[in-house]
Amino acid sequence: MDAQAGYPSRWRLQLAVVASFATLFMLGVATSLLGPSLPGLAGRVRIALPQAGLFFTLLSLGSVVATLLVARWMDRPLRHALVTAGALLAGCALALVAASRTFAQAGAAVALMGLAMSTAGTAPNAIIADLYRQRAGQMLNALHLGSGAGSFVGPILIAASIRLGGGYAEAFRLAGALYLLVGLLWIFSRPPRPLGATGADKASGGPSPAALIPLFLFAALYLGTEQALGGWLFTYGRQSAALDASAASLLTALFWLSMVAGRLAAIGILGRVGNLVLLLGGVLLGAAGIVVLVLGSRFLPLLWLGTIVTGFGFGPLFPTTLALGAQLAPARAGAVSSLVVASGLIGVMVLPYASGGVMARVGVVESMASLVVPLVAMLFCLRRLGRPDKQVKSRVGN
Repeated sequence: MDAQAGYPSRWRLQLAVVASFATLFMLGVATSLLGPSLPGLAGRVRIALPQAGLFFTLLSLGSVVATLLVARWMDRPLRHALVTAGALLAGCALALVAASRTFAQAGAAVALMGLAMSTAGTAPNAIIADLYRQRAGQMLNALHLGSGAGSFVGPILIAASIRLGGGYAEAFRLAGALYLLVGLLWIFSRPPRPLGATGADKASGGPSPAALIPLFLFAALYLGTEQALGGWLFTYGRQSAALDASAASLLTALFWLSMVAGRLAAIGILGRVGNLVLLLGGVLLGAAGIVVLVLGSRFLPLLWLGTIVTGFGFGPLFPTTLALGAQLAPARAGAVSSLVVASGLIGVMVLPYASGGVMARVGVVESMASLVVPLVAMLFCLRRLGRPDKQVKSRVGN
């Protein structure tokens, strides 16, 4: 850990690191539960499957509201109380989703789930960036390995529930109980004081707000695409390749597992290349994977291969975007991280629902193919971010 003022006792600091990784793990679990559970949830609350894409919008709406509300506190000591309360509330919200029997109940519970998870899930990014300032890219990719691992576990929980004769509700209840345990970890931990609170790096400067717009737009396009693909991949496998429910759940799990592998590879790659090069490679690899996924509707092995390639390319994109924001504005790492997350969640509000609309109008294959469009737009964002990235590399030696 990089030396700085404001550290608490060592064991409570280490517990804060453990709690940060546990929080991102549970964020991945809870988020990835929603996609495979859509058919069962839609049937239980009596809505058509394409309309179930509204749950993604409601989840993101709650998340955006929470992220914007807590952004100003992410560079202040109050973030410890916020992450603790968010984890405990998330556990309760997951249990409410499991108990919901009408669209109004489920929609409110999902929105509360998004609000709680984002309240808990934003602070760990800033905490890790504060602790490991010179290695922010590598450590944030390591942190989001936890999120990817959780995203791999979520669909497996759904598949296991189906095999055991249950449904999505049991998986949501188990995830809720685990979230409550994460809240207990935060209660006994003590993160370091934020850089903004200690007065460190005030003279380091930073980009103008306009220079960060491409960063926020990139985050919106990426996270929206990730959740659209991850959320609808279960349905895509079922309808385009006639997979059964268990196999489609495993296909979704493979996507998230491949993202874990991509983040693991990025930890080593970032020691050799800068953020911009890694982001460019990830976008291009993800686009190639989506093309293979589309071809997988005609040849089943390509469906599995495309899932692996897309997930591997997508894996490092979001944590590396967070790292770039922290490096551009180190004294405002918490606020910038919050705005990156909020931007991504706005994308999640739009793209998964839009993808469901395309699916309803022209079919699942065309809906999957349309996800190449936001990736092309992300390339234009990277071109604009090239100049700030060079400035950051000259300042931090990355």
